[in-house]
Amino acid sequence: MKLLLRRTTVLLIFSLLLVFGLMAFTARYFSHASTWVQYPANRHLYEDGKLVSSGTVYDRTGRVLVKTVDGAVRYHENQAVRTAVMHATGDPHGNVVTGAQVAFRDRLSGWNIVQGAFRSSGRADSGRDLTLTLDAELCAVAHRELGGRRGTVGVYNYETGEILCMVSTPSIDPANPPDVQADPDKYEGVYINRFLSAAYTPGSVFKTVTASAALDHLRGIGEKTYRCDGKMHIGEDVVTCPSAHGEVTLEQALARSCNVAFAQITLELGAGTLQKYADQAGFNSRLEVDGIKTTAGRVDVSGAAGADLAWAGIGQYTNTANPLNFMAYMGAIANDGVRVTPRILGDEGFFSTVTSPPGEKTRVLSADTAGKLGEMMRNNTISAYGEENFRGLELCAKSGTAQVGGGKRPHAWFAGFLDREDFPLAFVVVIENGGSGTGVAGPVAANVLQAAVAAK
Repeated sequence: MKLLLRRTTVLLIFSLLLVFGLMAFTARYFSHASTWVQYPANRHLYEDGKLVSSGTVYDRTGRVLVKTVDGAVRYHENQAVRTAVMHATGDPHGNVVTGAQVAFRDRLSGWNIVQGAFRSSGRADSGRDLTLTLDAELCAVAHRELGGRRGTVGVYNYETGEILCMVSTPSIDPANPPDVQADPDKYEGVYINRFLSAAYTPGSVFKTVTASAALDHLRGIGEKTYRCDGKMHIGEDVVTCPSAHGEVTLEQALARSCNVAFAQITLELGAGTLQKYADQAGFNSRLEVDGIKTTAGRVDVSGAAGADLAWAGIGQYTNTANPLNFMAYMGAIANDGVRVTPRILGDEGFFSTVTSPPGEKTRVLSADTAGKLGEMMRNNTISAYGEENFRGLELCAKSGTAQVGGGKRPHAWFAGFLDREDFPLAFVVVIENGGSGTGVAGPVAANVLQAAVAAK
């Protein structure tokens, strides 16, 4: 009897270990199978380390952006287009990890977690086609407007989440890639998608976040005025303005980008309130664009006081912002305070491995606050940026000239949205060390947005 009991116990232990092992394998299979199957040694999909066949990547209008035939990668026939969308399609060697050829390679290869990868006549199936939400011609316009300067341009539909334009520079022609190592300065960061994977000091575009907090928390803020004499002493530190603005309201301070007024407003709000609204706006968190995680912008004023806190409310201090996340915040202002998560994939099949739902909606501002802030941004264009420079766009915007120190020129920002029901578009332009947001990034935004409207 004792021998039978011992044998039963041992058998039970082995059975439990087997069940545990199967559960652990199943868990790892569902979380890692996509990576396993894409390993170049998988002869179902690869020959000599090359993907033998793959689906075709199209833009929203049906243009072929990239396809793989018998291991040979072929790109769009137009050099300007393929260079503009290189960070969206990827390069032949997989250096752009956010590009479709890497980020969506399981889909392109035809593999899915239920069916696996089938072979026909000794070869893998032709894969599954992929449609991006991008307009390739619009991306080419944005790339041209950047004119060789480092930076990024993004445009998306703030109601549906579809990204129409995503351009990052520097870029390369993936069909004829240069020797990047031979000129590291020219091609520094060429494989980084600055729209998704970079974070910059935001400068004055961040004042839209501070303004939203002021609208909610400072009684009578619409009529209250702040005195600007060109500088403000806070202890031993000084907050400076490009010029003395005199008595200004919140609306006037936003249009004139008055640092002194916003320093006073920030100190009235306090660190806790500013931190809350920065978090709501999407700072300190990463959005997912069809499973691709963006870089998180950073705002941490937990230990800030005095001039440090004032500069944080102006968009300086240690603040950083990711371009896509900030564009989504602009979209939320336009969309009655509701942020629609940007997406780059078109219609998804049943077996898609994408985990984040396209067009996910999150309220970040009250509808009333978003409406008031949008009106103030519309006033920026009319009273400061020049309606004639953005004719017909009904532009609501905020510029930023972000100081970066080290004797370098400021980063130029321009972000906002169109106040048009037929074109629900939000946008962002960042030009590294470009100088004036209004003078440098503004014209880029104007030309790209005019092209977007004309394309329809």
